[in-house]
Amino acid sequence: MEVACVLIPEPALADPVEAGELTERLLHRLERIGAAVESERPGEAFFTLDGLRGLYGGERAGVLAAARRAVELEVRIGVAPTRFAAHAAAQRETIVPPLAAGNFLAGLPVSTLVGRLELPPREAGSLIETLRRLGVETLGALAALPAGRVADRFGPSGLLALRLARGEDSPLRPRRPHEEMAEEVELPEGAAGGQLEHALRLLIARLVAAPQRKGRTVLGLRLGALLCGGGSWSVDQGLGRPTASAQTLRAVLGPRLEALPGPAASLRLRALGLGPPVGDQLELSVHGSEHRRRRLGEAIREVRAAQGGDSLLTIVPLDSASRFPERWAMLAPSPDR
Repeated sequence: MEVACVLIPEPALADPVEAGELTERLLHRLERIGAAVESERPGEAFFTLDGLRGLYGGERAGVLAAARRAVELEVRIGVAPTRFAAHAAAQRETIVPPLAAGNFLAGLPVSTLVGRLELPPREAGSLIETLRRLGVETLGALAALPAGRVADRFGPSGLLALRLARGEDSPLRPRRPHEEMAEEVELPEGAAGGQLEHALRLLIARLVAAPQRKGRTVLGLRLGALLCGGGSWSVDQGLGRPTASAQTLRAVLGPRLEALPGPAASLRLRALGLGPPVGDQLELSVHGSEHRRRRLGEAIREVRAAQGGDSLLTIVPLDSASRFPERWAMLAPSPDR
């Protein structure tokens, strides 16, 4: 098996919001050539070449050329037998044949493991520094250590590092492809208030009318903006229940505009997931207390999502016998349901 890793250079990922947009664009464009893509970090994507060779001339070079044409971004691509090795190969823009993978990994510094150990950066750095103090400078030196000694000294994280150094890795976990649904609208300089609301209304109308929605409901949204002063902003908005109602989406997203940190040059709206094509209809009758509690819970979640966690208050009884009405009860934040 050969795994390709596609990396967006770090300078393009300085803005975390833009990094997310670039990564999503990268994944969608690779999926268009038939790749089953895995991505767990911004700016990177992995896919296997095995099933794509027949589509692009039967050779590795044909698949990689198709990938470069599809992404339309400046990227680094590397190929190796495992995810970890492919990531290291992409940083060096090289291709590592299966028979050469052992020698390739053996010569890499142990610092190559940073960011690949599923550890917080500080803990990963501490592990690498300890290895260096023990004289383990390369992955080859690490791979030569007995697994028992590594487990005793470093625990599960050390064993994971050992497996990666020996060229062992878990299979890729490709995401389920979905059609991209994203809209953007440019704003006049100094847009605010009603202009922003109008732009949001337009974005929602375009998203709901997008042909790729195919009548399905929306599960979540990401509202973002490019700021006039540089930088960007975004916020993810979950929905209490799947819906395709433009009125509901406006009610949920409208208050989010108040969190904009400055004047915006453009607004963006992206669907984070699509649900089943179920009509968003209210029931005319209510059956039983359990059903009422469930509907009440849904309503509370929707209000929290739209107005914030502190928007709902509960009346807490205090002293009903007091002569002063203000002592009868108090308001407290409503607990999550």
